Amino acid sequence: MMDFLELAKERYSVRMYSNQPIEKEKINRILEAGRVAPTAHNNQPQRIYVIQSEEAREKVKKCTRYSFSAPCILLICYNEDESWYGPDNKLGSIDASIVTTHMIMEATELGLGTVWVDLSMRR
Repeated sequence: MMDFLELAKERYSVRMYSNQPIEKEKINRILEAGRVAPTAHNNQPQRIYVIQSEEAREKVKKCTRYSFSAPCILLICYNEDESWYGPDNKLGSIDASIVTTHMIMEATELGLGTVWVDLSMRR
């Protein structure tokens, strides 16, 4: 197993993917890394959608040009009603970012490439 600093150095944004499906065991490990990520007051407001079918990936392509034809897309959202309130705002977006980072690092550990895409970056 790689130490964390080496893992962090290894990680980079991938923008070209093979069409090889991701094994279910790897997806489950990535999802588990997100599940154990710390969130404000451990509210766990995140919702993670695993998008693999051609039909579902085509729907994502309609939202953003940044899908890079990945064989698996993890859409990370959060339920604002379950987000903890900080002094100035709800912290759901920060929680979702922490969860996403944990999953990206696990994917890297598993030898998978990733790229973080903000869906607000529309066509």
